[in-house]
Amino acid sequence: MTPIEFGKIIKNNIHGVFLFYGEEQYLKMHYINLTKKTVSPDGANVMSISGEGLSLAEICQQLTDMASMPSMDMSSRFLNIYDVDWKKAKEEELDFFEDCMNELSLFEDVVIIFDTRPENFDAGTEKKPSKVFARINKCIKTVNFAKEPPARLAAWVQKHFAANKINADANVCSFLIRYCGRDMTTLNHEITKLIAYVLQNGKNIVTEADIHTVSSSVNEIDTFDFSNAILNGDTERAFSILTDMKLHKEKTELILGGITSVYSTLYTIKAMLESGLLLPEILKETGMHEYKAKLYIKRAAVLSKKGIEKAIELCHEADIKIKSGNLDSYNILDILLIKLSMTDRIK
Repeated sequence: MTPIEFGKIIKNNIHGVFLFYGEEQYLKMHYINLTKKTVSPDGANVMSISGEGLSLAEICQQLTDMASMPSMDMSSRFLNIYDVDWKKAKEEELDFFEDCMNELSLFEDVVIIFDTRPENFDAGTEKKPSKVFARINKCIKTVNFAKEPPARLAAWVQKHFAANKINADANVCSFLIRYCGRDMTTLNHEITKLIAYVLQNGKNIVTEADIHTVSSSVNEIDTFDFSNAILNGDTERAFSILTDMKLHKEKTELILGGITSVYSTLYTIKAMLESGLLLPEILKETGMHEYKAKLYIKRAAVLSKKGIEKAIELCHEADIKIKSGNLDSYNILDILLIKLSMTDRIK
């Protein structure tokens, strides 16, 4: 379903289990906060669970235990689960997940939202959903937070300015989107800056000149561009995207996690190729989409197993350094990209 459709459910005695996926984090947080306020206005019956380091089975057990325990005032409860590593979910865990979610969906006094991030959850496409998404979609409701189309974003931008008694015509709003990208979190930040600038200068109209003066230009990067650059060994592109990530202060742990995931998958594919497995068997074993699998097969075919092993070792070393907190995390990633480019030559 779409965020708008989910918004209608919130107004109609919401209960059950939902999974949020897609790239638009700003809207996800908006609807999570709206659900919290609807279910528990005073926040007394709101709980958040980090899935980091937990298996899907452990998370399901925790949710079942918490949902089965009624609140002190017998009112509805809201449970928000984040940082689940869906890529590690095993078949038997997904079976257990289905059973638990079918049961929890019947609870009329509990609302559960699984909040995913693109790097931890692959939904696939509408025509070719991923294996995990297909399993999840059978037992709970899913909400797709795709990037908003430019026309709808422009209207949203215009309303933000208008709420602060600032005039911005449709052309200026569209220009801001082209200049700063379609990420709503970024746009919200830039709108706030522009409002302050305009008001400080005694004006009530935003112009393209104001945007050039105040806002940061962004070359919009798709969610999977960085992973694709790593996969293709395109070091120049990877550095360019990493620079953008630095500007947006993205967590280095998540960036490194994406790099490590690429090489871990390459290692798995390489091992399968060396064992004589063909594309249909690889698809069955990994649950990957055919297009994605072909990309990994093509890359794994030209890399040596030793080179991939060395890359994984370098990622592990970088992880230790980042977690130590003694060095600049982004510098560690810069050096890592250089070292990874050299692993291509290992025979």
